[in-house]
Amino acid sequence: MNVRDNIRVGERLSKEPLEYGALLDQLGLSGVEKKYPNQLSGGQQQRVSIARALAKNPRILLCDEPTGALDSATAKDTLVLLQKINETYGTTILMVTHNQVIPQMMRQNIVMKDGKIIESRINDNPVPAEELEDL
Repeated sequence: MNVRDNIRVGERLSKEPLEYGALLDQLGLSGVEKKYPNQLSGGQQQRVSIARALAKNPRILLCDEPTGALDSATAKDTLVLLQKINETYGTTILMVTHNQVIPQMMRQNIVMKDGKIIESRINDNPVPAEELEDL
């Protein structure tokens, strides 16, 4: 499926989807709607998957290693985008990561080991995603 069709799949799963054009603009995908995954960069592919999930206007967005396969610049762009989604739509983002830097931007961090919670802490001073270093 091309970018447009991928995002539209998410729309069909909701009675109140987000507006397609606005979502494309906000995620920087305008102009690539007819491209297929093999014609996109890694960052664009990641944004399409985020757009597909967001199209249905969820309250919670589950992200499993959203920066795992990305270079540091694209990883930062993806985190900035996720932060913007949280601020714009009020979407709660639950993110799983092995990256030790990403928790600096989160309001709450839960650390697990062997399937058990070993620590839960509130971050009173989250760092804006664009200020994260050494991703």
